[in-house]
Formats: sequence, C-alpha cells, structure tokens
Amino acid sequence: VEKMFMERVKIQKPRHQRDIGRVISLIKSLALLNLWFREKNNHTIIANEEDIKEAIRLWDKISESQELGIPPYIYDIYKDVVLPLWKEKNSEWNGEVETKGLERDEIIQRHYQVYGRILNPQKLRQQIIPMWESAGLIVQNPDPNDKRKMLLYPTILLPIFKNDTEK
Repeated sequence: VEKMFMERVKIQKPRHQRDIGRVISLIKSLALLNLWFREKNNHTIIANEEDIKEAIRLWDKISESQELGIPPYIYDIYKDVVLPLWKEKNSEWNGEVETKGLERDEIIQRHYQVYGRILNPQKLRQQIIPMWESAGLIVQNPDPNDKRKMLLYPTILLPIFKNDTEK
C-alpha cells in the first residue's frame, strides 16, 4: 500500500503521513462493505488486492483537491469550467498581446452550460474564488478597461502527482 501511494506522490510532504492513513481507512471500509465475500480469520476480515486497488483508485480521484486544500467540487468547477473557458478565450494568443482574463459572469454562464444549474454569484464571489486564490489556482487583477471589474487569470501549476502528467 505504501509503495502504491508513494509512487503517486511527486514531492513528499508531512501531510502525506495523514493521507496514507486515509487510504488505509478506505481499504478497511471497502473490506467491511464486502465482508461477505472476504476471507476471515476468527473475527478479523482480511482485505484483498481488489480492496487496495479500489481504494487507490478512489484516492486518485480526490487527491489533487486534497493536496490543494479545497473541496473536490470546487476543484472540479475549476477544471471543468474555468480552465476550458480560459483556454477557449485565449486560444489565439500569440504572446504579443496581454492574455484575456475571465469575468465572473462568464464563469456563471459556463457553469450553467456544463452542470445544468445556476451558480450563485454571491457564492462564487465570497466563497469559491477565495478558495481558488488561496490554493494558488487563480489570481485576480482589475480589468484595464473598467477598474470596477476584477478579471480572473488561472495560474500554471506543476502536476502535484506523478500520474497527472499521464492524463
């Protein structure tokens, strides 16, 4: 389990000691959920390779957001809404002109297109954007044309886990 977990970690941090404990808890939970199909030794249920692989697969889904310290839903909005929208808006960028930032209204509209529900503008402004900023996913700068507006610019992050480069 340790080897499989550490293969995925690019840079080791103290938090990974807690995280490997969480992976082990996932393995135990999966073994308990499938207790009728698991080997038993007296009153002990023995987790098998299938439990370990499934726990690692589950951990892979949430590990990026855990590493950044934000909820998976907030990170998914960033990956599914903000990044594609920013890439689309800056697809013709040739390096000579400033990149185009994202307005909050654009994010709200794209969120509706992707998820089929309205994102509360107040929640975006007061909760979601500060989480992205504190995780280092975005920076906000005033709009050069209208100083009352703030534009969002995604930052470029290095992959946190080794399997990020394979995706």
